[in-house]
Amino acid sequence: MSGDHEDSEPQSPDTTPSARRRSPPAGPNQQPRSKRAKYAAAACIECKKRKLKCVRADTEEECQRCISSGIECIYGSSSAQDGSTVPREQPRRRRSVRNNVPNDVIMDELSMLREQVATLASTVGKLAADKARQATCTSNSPNSQRHMSIHEHATPSGTQEPKQPQFVGPTRSAFSLKVAETTLNKMGISAQTPLPSGASESLAPTRYPTPEQSEPALSNPGSDVLLTMSLEEIVRLLEVFEEEVETVYPFLDTRELVLRAAEIRAFVEDAPDRAPAADARAVDLKDVILAKLAIAISIVIESHGKNHLSNNLVEPIKHLIYQLSIDAEADLKVIQIMTIISIYYFFSDEELLAWRNIGIAARSALEMGLHQNLSLVENFPDARDRGLAVRVFWCVYVLDRRWSFGTSLSFALFDRDIDPHLPEPSDDFPYLRCLIGYGRLCSKAWDALPPFSAASQSIPKDTVAFLDFTAQNWLDSIPHDLKLRHDAAPGHETRSQRRLQALLYLRGNHVRTLIHRHHVISSASIEADPQKARLVVDIAVDSISVLVHLSNTNDIYMRQQSAFNYFLLSSLAVIFLAVCHGSRLFAEACRESFRSAVELVKGFSRQGTASRRLWKSIRGLLPLA
Repeated sequence: MSGDHEDSEPQSPDTTPSARRRSPPAGPNQQPRSKRAKYAAAACIECKKRKLKCVRADTEEECQRCISSGIECIYGSSSAQDGSTVPREQPRRRRSVRNNVPNDVIMDELSMLREQVATLASTVGKLAADKARQATCTSNSPNSQRHMSIHEHATPSGTQEPKQPQFVGPTRSAFSLKVAETTLNKMGISAQTPLPSGASESLAPTRYPTPEQSEPALSNPGSDVLLTMSLEEIVRLLEVFEEEVETVYPFLDTRELVLRAAEIRAFVEDAPDRAPAADARAVDLKDVILAKLAIAISIVIESHGKNHLSNNLVEPIKHLIYQLSIDAEADLKVIQIMTIISIYYFFSDEELLAWRNIGIAARSALEMGLHQNLSLVENFPDARDRGLAVRVFWCVYVLDRRWSFGTSLSFALFDRDIDPHLPEPSDDFPYLRCLIGYGRLCSKAWDALPPFSAASQSIPKDTVAFLDFTAQNWLDSIPHDLKLRHDAAPGHETRSQRRLQALLYLRGNHVRTLIHRHHVISSASIEADPQKARLVVDIAVDSISVLVHLSNTNDIYMRQQSAFNYFLLSSLAVIFLAVCHGSRLFAEACRESFRSAVELVKGFSRQGTASRRLWKSIRGLLPLA
């Protein structure tokens, strides 16, 4: 305000030069002080009185300050030549709206303005609500699904921190490595690089660049990546999914997606306002989501990790998937979507996210009553639909066990809640039937393993004997054509059959190492029962030899590194425990197997992101091996 006063103070006639404050002479380095500007000659009385700037538009006769204050604006005429003459005040009034328009007219106009603003706000709110409603799947009608946006691009989350549990439970390989590291530290030995502890061996993936950070997007903003692919390529990638995933987890009829690939592509390409088909089995948005996720998984498998193309397929539909899991009524396709996104995260080396999403699928299955025979029959009277529902439920069951053991976090489905008379898949799905038995075995092993905070990690002998007997019985129950035979001639089995055999064999070895691992958990436990300690080490060495042979003879390991790295690291952790706590017994015997496993991971680390991250985790063990 002081600057305003100086700039607009009127020059009174009574003011003498001697009374004014003189500025000191400017020094050599000082700028001369500028003279104070005079007031405008046409300032009104009120502005002069308040020593404020008087602003008046050319078309107005009153200044803006007087108009806003609601006072009369009076100007005084002064003679520039005669400074001693008292100005004669002459009122110059403008015919203003305030003076000439009645108050009731003003109030009517204000009321009308308020109504218009309220109407506008209501319209904007309605438009926003309609747009939000279009992005949800609360309605299962084809018409509502047709109007949902499937071209919308979300910001990829590739730059976020890896999601991993802070809890390191006993079923994770990181638990064994942490125990071994503690033992080495007590002995005064440390690894070159820290061993994985807080981060899971499969939960700290290499972060992939987002599409904006790496290669340019294949499509223009607002378009759909699926439209950049030919129909032949879409069919090929769906068949890859059928070969690599559906043979293991038959929760989805991929062949039906292949037959309807042209319809799915047309659904994506067509205008949103096109009228939907009346057929209840016509392609809808959920079919598009399932197809996109299946194609994305195939891309991840073939490229040995996520890339910009798989990201561009999945990221734009994530908000639709999670809206389905929150708002939509549970149905079989919702469970299939949550299951397939779980598998996508697993192949992308994000096992914690896989565990979270399979939990949503499991709870949706409970909501639909798929775990009870009576409700299953009532909700699916058609035998074909009921068979698919049975397969979906049991796939969720076995995946729930698999991701829980990988993360050491609890199951979402418990055996006691499942109807003992619930039908299992038909004999056309022998591998899934084997996995169901394995899941029940895992439930027993989970209950027997000591808690993380237990003072002793040992398991009672009778419990160990029972669990090992159960595991051996499960291995013996595997059908002949799914049993792994080490002496089988190359080319005797198909590639798919060989992969299923290896997976079942490695699962059996894995659960047995968990049952017997406590025999190498400390030096005292090895000394107490060296025979059992040798048993668990032999099982781990056997698993490594199977994996090395698999890698040397075909591309099965290379295409599904996340799946097989899980068994490799579990075996490495057991061997590392044994060498740390009983080097005299196991150092030389395990050296070759250990180095073979390390070389296997090192070789794959040049091709796949999952193995690259695993290599970074275990390379610190090399000086200790």
